[in-house]
Amino acid sequence: MPREKQLKIKDPYKGNELVIKMVPIENLEVIAHQRKPSQYHVKHLINSMERIGFLVPVIVVPEKEKGKYLIIDGQHRFLAAKELGIRELPVIQVPERLAQLMMNFNIEKELNIREKAYVALAVYREYLQTKPEMIESDPELVDSIEQAYYVTLGIAYEKAEKLSGSSFESILKKCDFFLDLKLNEALEVREKRAEKVLVANGLVRDIAQRIKEMGKWHPYLYNQIISWANPYKRKRLPVEFDDLFNEIIENLQKAAEKPEMILSEVIEEEGFEI
Repeated sequence: MPREKQLKIKDPYKGNELVIKMVPIENLEVIAHQRKPSQYHVKHLINSMERIGFLVPVIVVPEKEKGKYLIIDGQHRFLAAKELGIRELPVIQVPERLAQLMMNFNIEKELNIREKAYVALAVYREYLQTKPEMIESDPELVDSIEQAYYVTLGIAYEKAEKLSGSSFESILKKCDFFLDLKLNEALEVREKRAEKVLVANGLVRDIAQRIKEMGKWHPYLYNQIISWANPYKRKRLPVEFDDLFNEIIENLQKAAEKPEMILSEVIEEEGFEI
């Protein structure tokens, strides 16, 4: 069997020996106690790899008994590569003594929607600075951000950290998409959209507070108020952002004046104990 080509380097801080090499994909396994993979993330990586290639090595330790390598960081990249039929992957082999320590410090954590929004907005602004002529719907930016509405929410979160972004997510999925506009023009649209989200969020908070003062409260109240105000909740097709949020805000304004009008539908008909 031919010897694997490899490059040995030392990490610049602790001096640990790292080995960079190409390994057949059948010789790679995911370490048993990794978290359950996200199929959404795998699909996103597949789309990215199809456009730009497999650029980030997986981190492995040797599994001497089986003669294979255990992946301790990069299971989603590994699964995406398998689906694409890639036959060998670049790996960085770390010393076995570091494996458990790396697992403890490098547990993959699903970002919450606020974190996703801040990251998306930061990426968006970087593109705006470096490629201002780019169209927002350019595949390169789409691959980098995943969901257009994360940018809208990022702008909104900067103005109101207590924004209940997750409560609006199901609505935004139906109406806030990448725009066929240059980034500077698209950003202006997103700023206006963020303002409408904030107006709606403020009304929801006011209504919830009024209902709480009436002695009627439930942990899912925000979501239920938004659902009540959404005129298109049973419509699956994409809808226009402004049309949808204008109606939502109008409905919320009515409920803010008379919150008891939604109590029976929002709480009692859902079977909540209040």
